[in-house]
Amino acid sequence: MSTSTLVAGVLWLVTLWRLPSLRHSRKQRSLALTLATLAAAMTFEVPQVKEAVEAAVGVDARLSPLLKHLLGVTSAAYLLDFVIAVVRPQGLARRTRLVAAGVTLPLMLTFYALANWTPGGPVRLGEGRGALFPVLYMAVFTLYIGIAMFVATWLFLGGVRHSRTLLGKAGLGFLGLGTLLGSLYAIQRIIFVTVELASGTSFPELENLLSTTLKQATVLSVAIGVCLPPLSVAVEYVAAWSTLRKLLPFWVQLTEAAPYVVLATSVGGWRIPFRLERCVIEIEDACLALREYVSIDMYAKAQRFVCQEGVDAQLSSALAEACWLRAAVQIAQNGERLGGVAYPPLGVTGRDRASELSWLRAVSHAYLSSPVVSEFVRQEHSISHAGRFGKDLLT
Repeated sequence: MSTSTLVAGVLWLVTLWRLPSLRHSRKQRSLALTLATLAAAMTFEVPQVKEAVEAAVGVDARLSPLLKHLLGVTSAAYLLDFVIAVVRPQGLARRTRLVAAGVTLPLMLTFYALANWTPGGPVRLGEGRGALFPVLYMAVFTLYIGIAMFVATWLFLGGVRHSRTLLGKAGLGFLGLGTLLGSLYAIQRIIFVTVELASGTSFPELENLLSTTLKQATVLSVAIGVCLPPLSVAVEYVAAWSTLRKLLPFWVQLTEAAPYVVLATSVGGWRIPFRLERCVIEIEDACLALREYVSIDMYAKAQRFVCQEGVDAQLSSALAEACWLRAAVQIAQNGERLGGVAYPPLGVTGRDRASELSWLRAVSHAYLSSPVVSEFVRQEHSISHAGRFGKDLLT
């Protein structure tokens, strides 16, 4: 299997993966069309495809390079649409971009039709009266690709710092690298053409090697860049599933004591992020409800108990909250709400999303498995039981 076949195959796989996004936002549609046109363009680099096209229309027609270049320009136009939608959602020179693409494609077709191509030679120079048109054709094609790739590189690399995830940054970085390589492809084409026109010297083997290498590296870098951001979504999905799995036993304990906080609407099992959001909301609502069964004195007592047990300072707050929550759950079974007292503060209040989840995981772990929490609740239960027993004796 040739390298060009492998590259085209990879691109088609990525294209098929992203094809359903055609019906989504304009940004996703532009990306899907970028991949589809780029994959089609690279397909004409596959030797078997090139031979089949030449056999169908004739070798002299040289249709494969024309189709490849037209698809390359179209792909570059869609790629610009995509990166602008990602980095500059307010838009950037839309009318200019439409005019540039609308002028480039007809000019390429016109110059290609008028050109007198050198049989078997590079798609660049001709002979006789039509010798100028191959130069004009390649000038228009290379100029559009070069400018489009330069602008895309500037936008992709400039957008890296605005991405909120590591994989998102890496994806934009690879896309920026791919468009930078595309710019280098255009530059090297210009250099070889200039050298040949100025001195009559050509380096077809070196030019072909550099051109093919840069094109394939561009395509693979773009393919990797496209795949990484969706992987960040998958990573976030798995992280949400892991957090939900850890919080569910805690949720069960709290909502059994305060069942009225559970929302009635059912949620599909596959909607993990939404289920996690709902789980967190219901845990926080249950904590608000349960703190009405204990006073701030219980909270202070839990803090003192945790400190006496020599718990690490970073974990002491979460353990103290787990202590009074478990005590409140036990008290709630008898329905003895307290009135006219100050209630314990919630440690989750005022945190950002990541800190909120980290805090709830720590409280959940302490609530379910910490021997310190179990001992605190046991002692409180004994004190409460002894108090009630003393009252019974007095009455």
